Amino acid sequence: IASMMKHLFFFAFALCFAQALSTADVTDPDANYLPTGGAAYISSHSSLEKLPFGSNDEFSDSPALEFHYHVYFFQNNEQSTADAQRLRQGIVDAVKRGEFVAVCHGVDESVLPGFNSTSDVPPVNMGPMGPHPAGSFEVWVPVEHLGLATSFMMLNRGENTLLFHPKSYHCVEDHTGRVMWMGVPFNLDRSALNFEGPECNVPQYTELGLGYSAPE
Repeated sequence: IASMMKHLFFFAFALCFAQALSTADVTDPDANYLPTGGAAYISSHSSLEKLPFGSNDEFSDSPALEFHYHVYFFQNNEQSTADAQRLRQGIVDAVKRGEFVAVCHGVDESVLPGFNSTSDVPPVNMGPMGPHPAGSFEVWVPVEHLGLATSFMMLNRGENTLLFHPKSYHCVEDHTGRVMWMGVPFNLDRSALNFEGPECNVPQYTELGLGYSAPE
C-alpha cells in the first residue's frame, strides 16, 4: 500500500506540473526576454549558429601578441583571498627577479625597469567587476614571455581559478569563444562586455616594446 501511495503521489505531482506549464502566461514580457549586447553574443566557435552580424562573420585577426590572465577568488573567504594575494605577490617577485615580463597590480618601475604606466594597471577587485563575477585581478602578458608566465601560473595558482584570453579588437569573442581556463570555470556576465570599448584597445603598456608594440 505504501508503494502504491508513493506512485500515486508522484503521478499527481507530474499531472499538476504539466497543467501549470500548459496554462503559463506566454504574454508575460519576462517570458519573451531577449538579451542584448554582449549577453546576446553567439561565439564564432559555436557549431549551431554563426555570429548575428554580417561584417564579422569571419574573423581575420592576425596572431594574438598580448594576453590577459584574470585570477578569480572568493572575496568573502579569507583563505581564498589570501591565496590570490599570495599568487599576485609571487608574480610581482618573479617579474622583479627577471624570470618573465608580466604586469599586474604591484608592478611598477622599481619592479620592471622602463615601465611607467603604473596608474593604468587595474587594481585588485574585491568583488564583481565588469564581466568578472567574483574577486579578481588582471595579469597582462606579452607573447614573448607567454610560455614562462604560463608555466608559472600552472605551478603556482593553488586553488585559484584563472581565465586566460587573448587581447584583440574583438572583445566579446576574446571573453567567450577564445577563453581557456585553469581550475573550475566561472560564468561571466557577458552583458558587461561591449563589442567596442576601452577593454578592447590594443596594444597595452607600449613603453615596454613588447607584444603589439614590438619593433618590426
